[in-house]
Amino acid sequence: MGRFQRRTGWAVVKQRTSNLNPRPGQLEAMPDAECVKRLRSSDIGRIALVDHEVRPVIFPVNYFFDEGVIAFRTGPGSKLDLAPGAPVCFEIDGLDQDTSIGWSVVAKGIAHDITEPRGAPTGRMRFWPVQPLAPGSREHWIGIWVDEITGRWFRTAAHPLTTTERNPS
Repeated sequence: MGRFQRRTGWAVVKQRTSNLNPRPGQLEAMPDAECVKRLRSSDIGRIALVDHEVRPVIFPVNYFFDEGVIAFRTGPGSKLDLAPGAPVCFEIDGLDQDTSIGWSVVAKGIAHDITEPRGAPTGRMRFWPVQPLAPGSREHWIGIWVDEITGRWFRTAAHPLTTTERNPS
């Protein structure tokens, strides 16, 4: 098991065995640093929650990730009603058309309402660059304190490794 360090402590990162280029036709674990890099370089993801009838629900959100926390803004409704105090999953994914590498990163943690900060760390988060694309007011802030990150990636069999990728210098 790998770990990534947050300023507030350690969080678990599971199943890290892959190199920097997934082999064609193989689904592989993504290295720790690559998972964190992708979380930091994206700004749209999906939060997965359980509703009051114990059914899974997933919502797209614009977010910012730093200091081991995923922060997003929301308006009144399901996310604000369900997320605070709940264990949640957060997922991002993508496909690089040039290299045919598909990937997914999942972060797990506890969500908290940080709309009215109680200290310096949560107060600072409200200045993070979170720009919701959805219309309407997004005055409430939710922060997910991440305690586990996993990532997987694959290269389609139709796109083999190049010579440079097989033998990096």
